[in-house]
Amino acid sequence: MDCKKAERLLLRSLDGRLEDREKIRLKDHIEDCSHCQKAEREYRMILGHLKKEGVPEPLPYFNERLLAKLNVKEKTMPGLIWQKWATRTLAFSLAAIILIGGAFLILRPREPQQLSQVEALLLRDENPLTETQNILDARGPENRNMMLIFTAMEEKDSPRR
Repeated sequence: MDCKKAERLLLRSLDGRLEDREKIRLKDHIEDCSHCQKAEREYRMILGHLKKEGVPEPLPYFNERLLAKLNVKEKTMPGLIWQKWATRTLAFSLAAIILIGGAFLILRPREPQQLSQVEALLLRDENPLTETQNILDARGPENRNMMLIFTAMEEKDSPRR
């Protein structure tokens, strides 16, 4: 047995809560361990000092004063009940608001998205580069460059720039 367990058993033995088997194991350990012998002496000395002093008698009219204070506390208790109820309601309300808000954000209807020009052409199974191909097939580099400039100016959001 280690000293920690022996100390726990020692404290329980001072309260008279040990079984016979545990008493024997504790006694064997204390006989072999000087540290636990010292701890037992200290605990018994402290317990002896505490038990020497008797329980003091209560002051006169103690019961009457105690009962009067208890009656006053009973009268103020309805306020405490409402306070406990209010804090629980507040917590429940906040949780409900968070859940409803989250459900609203998750389940709200989605707005339809606009298709880009390229997506619309692909959806109609058309080649999105036909206009660009026509410009590149034009004769003369001046015409081609001018057409590219004007096309880029027409479509500000164009991904071709």
